[in-house]
Amino acid sequence: MDLSKLTYSKKDAWKTDATPAQMPTTERKEEHVASEVLNISSAYQKQDGVFSTSLVFVISGGEKKERDFLYELIKQRQLHSLKVAFMSKDGQGLHPYQMQKEWEKIQEDESVVIDGQTYHLKSMDKIFLLSDVDEYYSQLEKIFRNHTIEDLGQWIVSNPCFEIWLYYCYLNEPEKDLHVLVSLSEAKRSQEMKSKAGILVSGGMNPRLAFEKMEEGIRHSKEHYAVDSNGIPVLFATQMHELAQYLVDTMNNRLNEYTEYVKRQAERRIRMKK
Repeated sequence: MDLSKLTYSKKDAWKTDATPAQMPTTERKEEHVASEVLNISSAYQKQDGVFSTSLVFVISGGEKKERDFLYELIKQRQLHSLKVAFMSKDGQGLHPYQMQKEWEKIQEDESVVIDGQTYHLKSMDKIFLLSDVDEYYSQLEKIFRNHTIEDLGQWIVSNPCFEIWLYYCYLNEPEKDLHVLVSLSEAKRSQEMKSKAGILVSGGMNPRLAFEKMEEGIRHSKEHYAVDSNGIPVLFATQMHELAQYLVDTMNNRLNEYTEYVKRQAERRIRMKK
C-alpha cells in the first residue's frame, strides 16, 4: 500500500514499554512506501490491561526476504498469539534514512489512517527497524550517533545483509563458507552473500522455512555476534537474534505456540514423505 495515501491525526500521548533505540531526526524526502494494512482488531487493543494478541510493527529496508521470513506472523494462518504489521517500499525496500523518516512521521502523530481506518500505535507492543549494513554504513553511523532516549523503535542491523541471518538458521561456519566476502568492498558483499545462499544450501535458504529454524539461528548468530565502536555489527554479525528471540518468547509464553507449530510442521513433512 502507498504511504502517500496515509493521513495522521494526533490523539492522546502514546506510552509504551518498548526498549528505546537509535532514531534521531534527519532531513526528510518524499517517498511512496508500500505496507501491509495494519489490521488492528479489538483483539490487539490494550483495554483495561487485557488483550490476547501481541502486535509487532516492522519497518524493513528489504522488501522480499524479510517479508517472507515473517510471513506466518503477517498472515496468521496458524499462529495467533502474535501479529506482525510489515512495512517496506514496494519493489526495492528502504535505505536507513527513509526508514527513519517514515518512523518519525508515525511517532509524531501517534495514529495512522489506512484505507479510511484509524489505528492507534499504542496498541503495538514492539517496533523493529530492519536494515542491512551493505553500502549504508555512514547512514547507520549517523543514526546511531544521534539517537535519543525518547526513541521507541529498535534497530536490527545485519552485516552485510539479511541473508546472513538466514545463513545462521541453516549453517554455522561463516569464516569457511563466506570467507570470500572479507576481500570484497561493502557494496559487493551483499550480492555475493545472496549468490552463496543458493550454493551452500540445496534449494537455497528459504526464508519461510528459516522461520521454523529460529532457535537454531539464534544460537548460531549469538556465537558470531560483535559490534564495532559505532555499535554497528561487524562482518558476519546480525542483530536478528534479538528480534527472533522476542518472537519465540512471546509466542511460547502463550500456550507454547511456536514450539508446537514447529513440531506440527515437522510431523507434516514426515507424513508427506510417506
